[in-house]
Amino acid sequence: MKIRAQPLLALGFAGLLWFVGLQTYWPLLPQGAQLRGVTTEAAPPVWDWTALHSGVTFRAIENWFSTHVGFRNFWVRLDNQVTYSLFGETERRSEGTHVVAGPGDWLFEHHYITHAVNPGGTTEAELRQSFVRLRRVQDKLAARGVPLLLLVAPSKVETYPEHVPAAYWGGRDPAQVTTTFERGRPLLAAYGINFYDGPARFREWKQTMPDNLFTRSGTHWSYYSAYHVLNELRDRLNPVMRHPLPEFRLKALHNRKPLGADEDLLALMNLLVDTPHRHPTPSPDLAAQTAVPVDKLPRILWVHDSFGWPLIELLYAANAARPSESLYYFQNAYAIPGGVKTDRDLAKINWETYLKDYDAVVLVWTEIAFDSMGWGFFEAVDQHLP
Repeated sequence: MKIRAQPLLALGFAGLLWFVGLQTYWPLLPQGAQLRGVTTEAAPPVWDWTALHSGVTFRAIENWFSTHVGFRNFWVRLDNQVTYSLFGETERRSEGTHVVAGPGDWLFEHHYITHAVNPGGTTEAELRQSFVRLRRVQDKLAARGVPLLLLVAPSKVETYPEHVPAAYWGGRDPAQVTTTFERGRPLLAAYGINFYDGPARFREWKQTMPDNLFTRSGTHWSYYSAYHVLNELRDRLNPVMRHPLPEFRLKALHNRKPLGADEDLLALMNLLVDTPHRHPTPSPDLAAQTAVPVDKLPRILWVHDSFGWPLIELLYAANAARPSESLYYFQNAYAIPGGVKTDRDLAKINWETYLKDYDAVVLVWTEIAFDSMGWGFFEAVDQHLP
């Protein structure tokens, strides 16, 4: 007796739906690999006549089911995989980071592209006012034996505009746009502010190491280029610090699949299989120095955005600094090494006491963050230090 395929397919599909429904309300199996990125917990449905009549209750039920459906992690990754592998596109989510994919697996954050052609609206007068305060804080710290260095990190979009899909430029040429940092660069020099010009340095390095300053799969400078930046930071700080940084010794330079910050954008894409898109990249392996005892190493205060983490990670891998704190976006404090969030209230810091044991303050922020101008750090220090 010949068995017809259609009933079997219908039965199999019904069984799948039944199993997904069972997994939704009584999870029996793991949901799959954890998804990366920002999500908001669905609000519970409101059960009253007004909400039912307006449809609010049913939309809330739909949202709840979308975030709790059985094997959700698998379905999301499968959807992302089909979108990227077949169409070369990424899913634009309503929240979190919007990843833009260029040819050859070059990934970018959308807001960096936007900034490259629509710079901030900070006026020259506002820049000058901020730099006067910055210089005043620099002088106050120097009077206490604590040098300050502003380390400006480059944008991946500004470094590799040729890999951004042309459609995202909207006919505009980023080379013809003067960003807030580019307007502020000569003023930083005019006010005598100690700063490291990462964008200019990366333009120079691109001539000799064109493909390794950022990985295809990451949004931050690569560990490879961060290692070079860290060496130049050492050259700038050692002449003015009480405790100099020891020499960084490169144990090996591995050509391997990206790890950590070198694949942060690829991780946010939440693909089912990302191995083909993880292109080998140079990765420094630093030897942990033992010649300088811990009490002779410098203690550096980091005030930074996410570009600071690769530097901090390499610094402590080399055992080159004492345990310290990271004031991340000048909103939260983290103990380093380890990046463990603490309960320190930044608004209650006694800066005179707090800074006594520090050898330097390093501020790291990306060139697109110049409109934020230190997130309130300079105002806080300037107000509390005479």
